[in-house]
Amino acid sequence: MKVKLTEKILAILLLLIAVGALTIHPAQEISMSTLGGDKVDTFFNIVSYSILFYFLISYWKGFIYVITKSPLQFFFLAIVIFSILWSEDLSYTLKDIKGLIRIYFLAIYLAMRYPLREQMRLIAWALGISALLSMIFSAFIPGYIHISPELVGMWSGIYGHKNELGYMMNWSAGVFLHLALSSYRYRWLMWALCGLSICLIILTRSTTSLAILLTMILLLPIYQFFKKTNYKLQVIMITSALMLLIIVSILLINNAETVVGTSGKDLTLNGRSDLWELVIPKVLERPWLGYGYSGFWTSNAASNLRATYDWASNAHNGFLQLLLELGFLGFLTFAAGFIRFFVMALTRIVSVAEKPEDYWPMQMLIIIVIVNFSEARLLTPSWNWLMYITTSLSLTLSFQQTRIYK
Repeated sequence: MKVKLTEKILAILLLLIAVGALTIHPAQEISMSTLGGDKVDTFFNIVSYSILFYFLISYWKGFIYVITKSPLQFFFLAIVIFSILWSEDLSYTLKDIKGLIRIYFLAIYLAMRYPLREQMRLIAWALGISALLSMIFSAFIPGYIHISPELVGMWSGIYGHKNELGYMMNWSAGVFLHLALSSYRYRWLMWALCGLSICLIILTRSTTSLAILLTMILLLPIYQFFKKTNYKLQVIMITSALMLLIIVSILLINNAETVVGTSGKDLTLNGRSDLWELVIPKVLERPWLGYGYSGFWTSNAASNLRATYDWASNAHNGFLQLLLELGFLGFLTFAAGFIRFFVMALTRIVSVAEKPEDYWPMQMLIIIVIVNFSEARLLTPSWNWLMYITTSLSLTLSFQQTRIYK
């Protein structure tokens, strides 16, 4: 499918807005507002909605086609939207749902108009620009490196917090690493931007981001080995890998004090595990439908939690947050979609992959799972959710087309 240059430019502009490259945040202790104030946010919101509306009018048949081919994703969206009927804080639910719906429309557009390999090149533009801006602002402009005692000297780039910068640079390093290994054109540039992203991860001093980066790198030869083995051996390897993971997990648990001590953290993950112990009973109070999308933490139901942990504005675990907001109905629907995504990504590695860039969907799941163990980034109007939905829809369409041509 040939896409005109002007349309690609508009798509890159949407991705730049989604990645946060155009709404620049100083370090959070210096200012909570973006550079230029709320007017900048409002302007780019108007721009993104206008472009998406233009795409919707231009390709409405394609939008309907994608929706009909991916009913599970849109049943999940329907649960989110209908959660306004039981939300504990309707105003916050309505506010955040708008952003989530915008993410879905952008995801549909990307999946409909660009194959996965082309999507990687588009998001590389957005992530590369965000990496360059983060380096420039933190290196040369005051106010973009943390000065608070607990974070002093850690870089925040254009994202306001070192964890956010580290998280986004994981995406950037991952994309440029896979592109550098896959293509010959501009390979030097891909390696340079990958190196820049890794440097920024190091400068954030984020142990989680470093763990994600190392995991992605170490998995690359394993994916390549999958390609060279037969089906039975692949099953044996996957089973062995799961058993090894269980053994390593047991060893880590038994030696937890030593492990966390070396990373500068405590056994409660900076208080997160204590918070989770109080969140779980709240989940069980409304187990099936939850408290509504974005409806818990600002409601009276969370008052005791906020009083005990004044730093907690979310569950600091994406899966617990999902259970809080949408209950087991939403969680099981998401889990079904996640398992389907995993199977398609694994099938792509085993049966379809020709270059390392074809491993990217599986690597994406690795980022999402690790990050959401200690942060609630699973179901938010953010880059994380855009990449998850876009890739899920793209894999679905790709496998649909494969069946047609068989």
